Amino acid sequence: MLTAALWIAFVFVLLVLMELLRLNVLLFRALTTEPRLPELGNSQLDNPHPLVTIVVPAKDEAASIEASVRSMLASDYRNLEIILVNDRSEDGTLQIMERLASEEPRIKVISIEELPPEWTGKTHAMYKAAQEASGDVLLFTDADAFLDPRAISHVLRFFKARNLDMLSLLPGFVKRGFNENAVHPHMALGISYFYPLTDVNDPAKEAALASGCFIMISRQAYEKLGTWEKFRNEVTEDVALSKAAKANGLKLVVMRGTGLVCTKPFESVSDMCRFWKRTYYGGLEKSVYKLARLVMNYVFLSLMILLFAISGFFIITGRGELPTVALFTVSLLAMAAVVIPFSIFISHEEGDWIYGLASPVGVFVGLFVSLSTLLTVLTNEGIQWRGSTYR
Repeated sequence: MLTAALWIAFVFVLLVLMELLRLNVLLFRALTTEPRLPELGNSQLDNPHPLVTIVVPAKDEAASIEASVRSMLASDYRNLEIILVNDRSEDGTLQIMERLASEEPRIKVISIEELPPEWTGKTHAMYKAAQEASGDVLLFTDADAFLDPRAISHVLRFFKARNLDMLSLLPGFVKRGFNENAVHPHMALGISYFYPLTDVNDPAKEAALASGCFIMISRQAYEKLGTWEKFRNEVTEDVALSKAAKANGLKLVVMRGTGLVCTKPFESVSDMCRFWKRTYYGGLEKSVYKLARLVMNYVFLSLMILLFAISGFFIITGRGELPTVALFTVSLLAMAAVVIPFSIFISHEEGDWIYGLASPVGVFVGLFVSLSTLLTVLTNEGIQWRGSTYR
């Protein structure tokens, strides 16, 4: 009976290995073909220099808002206005904003006291700010995002040269720890299974993605898409905006912005899990089918890891008969097909490749978050985010 079970497990892991090899080919192809910004240079943007309005919504961001805004003020692109939106903060966020505005005439502050029904806090804050914006180019970012001084001019040059309607940069981290190296990339790969950047940047494909840390969009495109009012109740408003952009035939480009835009590290594992639960919930459109597929991906990987550990234990304890050895060998190859590409992906993200050895942790956390998200959709429980519940 045990022998038959081991051979069944062997066939299962072999199938997982074959699928991993297929996905790894797609991953490496994507990493080598996805669009990249040109190398930073000293070339100047052609005249005239358009006014860029940076919109920064913030709710209880006293710990990071000042450093974030000062990174924007340090930009080598000077034709800026910055609209800071205090969204019902209960800490010192508003006071910091007002002090910054008193020091810098390019800063305007808006304070919101109440959230209208059927709006998420962030979409409402950005909508109110965009109504006050004077720029022909809008840049929506976060209060915990930090820009390289050359980021705006460099991205704007690319934006204009390609005649784009919308461009989003996926951020790096100002500091990377275990969460950012060992777990977060696994979750990112989980959603990229549905929205690989090669497909996102292909006008012929429906896949769309964006990061709220950095969304540059022309005013004309923003208004054509119906402004943030169109997406007022979207939990992942950035993804919703990108999907609408592609659906309306607009030119969208999404790239990795590591080095140009960074965000603060996660404060804890639970903080990271909440972030990814929200991302899966909205990014996968509350689709039971997509979430079930994501859960099954993590289930198969988790079972493979457990079978690797069990077969290895059998061998160590002297029970290494043929089916056990066969199972251990194929599961070892499957583990390598997870760890090695993951290490390469981490290095690509400017992390430390050694964290690839912690891949099993990322797999099990991914299983927990994806399963939790699926159950949330099935029960219509809604997502808790920034003190509000969204369904």
